[in-house]
Amino acid sequence: MSQIQLKEKRKLGRFALPLLLLFIVTSIVTWVIYPFPSDIKSAYFDSEHPILINDDVTTYEAKMAEESIYVPIEFVQEEIDEHLFFDENTGSVIVTTKEKVFQLQTDHLTYFVNNQEHSLSFPALVDNNDQKYIATSWMEEVYPIEISYLSETGAVHVIDEGKSVMTGKSVSEYDVDLFRLREKPDLTSPYYEELETNEEVVIVDEKEKYYKVRKDNGIAGYVKKEVIELTGVEQVEVEIEEEPKSTNLPKLEWPIHMTWDAIYHPDATPTVLTDYEGVQVISPTWFHLNKADGSLTSYAKEAYVKDAKEKGYQVWALFSNDFNADLTHEVLKSYETRKTIISQLLHYANIYNLDGFNIDFENVYLEDGELLTQFMREFTPLAHEAGLVVSMDITFISTNENYSMFYEREQLAEVVDYLIVMAYDEHWATSPKAGSVASIPWVEENLTRLLEVVPNERLMLGVPLYTRLWKETENADGTISVESESMSMDDVEAWITEHQVTPKYDEASGQQYVEWKDPENPITYKIWIEDAQSLQKRTELVHKYNLAGMASWSDYFANEAVWKEIDESLRTKSVVAESD
Repeated sequence: MSQIQLKEKRKLGRFALPLLLLFIVTSIVTWVIYPFPSDIKSAYFDSEHPILINDDVTTYEAKMAEESIYVPIEFVQEEIDEHLFFDENTGSVIVTTKEKVFQLQTDHLTYFVNNQEHSLSFPALVDNNDQKYIATSWMEEVYPIEISYLSETGAVHVIDEGKSVMTGKSVSEYDVDLFRLREKPDLTSPYYEELETNEEVVIVDEKEKYYKVRKDNGIAGYVKKEVIELTGVEQVEVEIEEEPKSTNLPKLEWPIHMTWDAIYHPDATPTVLTDYEGVQVISPTWFHLNKADGSLTSYAKEAYVKDAKEKGYQVWALFSNDFNADLTHEVLKSYETRKTIISQLLHYANIYNLDGFNIDFENVYLEDGELLTQFMREFTPLAHEAGLVVSMDITFISTNENYSMFYEREQLAEVVDYLIVMAYDEHWATSPKAGSVASIPWVEENLTRLLEVVPNERLMLGVPLYTRLWKETENADGTISVESESMSMDDVEAWITEHQVTPKYDEASGQQYVEWKDPENPITYKIWIEDAQSLQKRTELVHKYNLAGMASWSDYFANEAVWKEIDESLRTKSVVAESD
């Protein structure tokens, strides 16, 4: 071979590697800039009857039975009605609204609305392998939703009433790769299904150059914006029977003043009431849990209500659990016993011509708090139907499980007409330290915290008309023993006169304070006084935070003058500095 030929081959060899590298780089760049669309098809649904809620595919699956669509109760609880309640004892689903209580029994051709029986052509609630399902046709009559069965894919689509959706349609001509609904906004991503030309879709999402669109069969995916023409916006409108609002409840002028009438045995109910100037509502402590079957004890008297009405008072009878946590657990855990209690209360309301109820459940196990809320959800609609106001007593927020944490305050405020916060017992009867029953700073600090979860227009401030006489005894070892006893306003005045002491204003509590040392024994007596001055400061809080009103515990402790003093304070809005 000639030298010339060898030189030419060597020159070609020197160019081969760079040319190969250039080809590889060009191929990679071309792949990145001009990717080849994926031809891989993925399954969008992984079950026979998947459930979609608005724009999302859930993990739940519907069932078909007797030509009806059923969805799991867990789906309803998670996506539609978190308060839907399944009662294990009766195998019933309990659905509550502002004005109605529904009971759906498993595999029954009837259901109940406010205890009235209604017929069905198929069960509203069925059991499938220990899984409870609710008929969608029944749900559409109760909830503001639209439910569609998408026959092409077998999916069930639930859309909230009022939801706005952007609509569009695919353009007339484009190659098949751009008409495919992709898993991701990327042509190299696998696809679920293809669009037809001029096919109507709903725009679910938007990401840069892509729309995520949903077909009528429920399948959604990403396509380039250039293949979709926007056509407008549609709003889901659902026809549902609107519940009539309770208009038959007794009316009260703001601010409300209620006082409790503490009655501890049947013979203690009077037939003639005291005149309480300015008081609008009397709450006699009449009804009590009695047995685990839901039966109640009553101290009510017709003559009491008759005299109260003649004096212009409304009567909101108090119903108490008597601080019995075990009995409370037994009666609240079953729908039937809750219904028994409610039936008795409504019966008593009818017999005695009551205007409302005040529910006072204290010392309740933490785990029973949701059952108490459920009881109130079941009671309030029926009470409203009977023209009764529903109020409920709560405490300030604290870490005490049985006396505070069990109250689901935010949820209860959505159910009842009024919550009454018992703003006292800062220092309770057996407190190891003497102090005010309810110092003004303590009340305001806790009130502002409570108002973060309870609307002011639903909240009444419970105030004490009693105080405590504290006895501090110095022991031989230098320790102090503390005892107390409750005192009425008249008792305090008599004690001050007897011991010839003069009250002084205590800045820390915002109250008048008095103490007396026994000259013969190492004993000191202390009283933080409830009087017109302290009560005026409490009424100022009603004005300052625009609360619904005030409730006073109890009439037994008040003197004759205090009713007028409270009324004047409540009716005259003071100029109060705004809270920080």
